[in-house]
Amino acid sequence: MRTIAIAVIITLAPLAAAPAAAGTPQTRADRARAAVHYQNGWKLYRGEAWDEAAREFRRAIEFDENYELAHYGLGRTYMALKRYVDAIQAYRASRSLFLRAVSDQYNNQQERRQRLQDQLRQIDELIRETERGRQTAQSQNRVRQLQDQQSRIRQNMDRELGATLDTTVPAFLSLALGSAHFRAEQFTEAEAEYKACLEADPRAGEAWSNLAVIYLVTNRISEAERAVAAAEKAGFAVNPGLKEEIARRKKG
Repeated sequence: MRTIAIAVIITLAPLAAAPAAAGTPQTRADRARAAVHYQNGWKLYRGEAWDEAAREFRRAIEFDENYELAHYGLGRTYMALKRYVDAIQAYRASRSLFLRAVSDQYNNQQERRQRLQDQLRQIDELIRETERGRQTAQSQNRVRQLQDQQSRIRQNMDRELGATLDTTVPAFLSLALGSAHFRAEQFTEAEAEYKACLEADPRAGEAWSNLAVIYLVTNRISEAERAVAAAEKAGFAVNPGLKEEIARRKKG
């Protein structure tokens, strides 16, 4: 069967401040330093300096281990480096932090709102970074999913303390995890993540298309055909080679 691809300079400051030890409460200064390393990480990522970008994202996490999107940026960089197992771990860490923000018990509503406001700020940064890069259908879809996640966070902020919160995993993270699992040839896990993405965002045409690839690889031709139809209905441009391979296998 033909292979079908899925649509998927460090400035050294002298005497740089050391990050807080693990388990130490993060200070405002720590978070500010983490943000600088995070922004440097995306600059290096856009310049395809993958190793340096990974180093900067890891440095951001050292200063603020709860920096959800620094873990996500690290995962994206590991994907570029073809370190797929490491990418899975980074994405899972990001996902856990997003979920923890709505599952943790807070002393008061102000603490919870501050945690969610931090997530809104991080997502704003990631939207800007995504828009600075080369604009593709995938990047535009990622921006939409990030904006959808912001809407969920704002809805959670509007709920009273103790109320049931929306704990849906962000669609962009499930999509990223699915692709990492696929590249690691962990097809069962990849399928589960793509389906989780679609639960959060039924319009995610890329997830439908990637599911079609998994169905094809696992010889579920009818399901692959339906997934392609769903992807195109969502406005996603499906790889013609994928459609041709499904048609060829269907004739069998």
